[in-house]
Amino acid sequence: MIVGIVALPLAIAFAIASGLTPERGLYTAIIGGFIISLLGGSRVQIGGPTGAFVVIVAGIVQHYGIEGLTIATIMAGVILIGLGLARLGGAIKFIPYPSPSDSRAASR
Repeated sequence: MIVGIVALPLAIAFAIASGLTPERGLYTAIIGGFIISLLGGSRVQIGGPTGAFVVIVAGIVQHYGIEGLTIATIMAGVILIGLGLARLGGAIKFIPYPSPSDSRAASR
């Protein structure tokens, strides 16, 4: 119940910040919640919205429209499924963590 009280207004805010209508945020939160519930969960699964993605989503919507966002989402899902089927989850250990000095340099 608490998650729903927090997630719905947050999803509306993410939609507005991304340049979409509030209804799209509600649809996304409801459909995403059901999909996450259906697929179950684990201690390493993240099922909540992340504020950092607003910048990415807004940029995609501004440049490519909602159709571009839909295509980017489907492509990301296909890539994740492909990596999972290829059993390449362990390859994440080869992606380096950014150092604190890298993040400061990127923000300049």
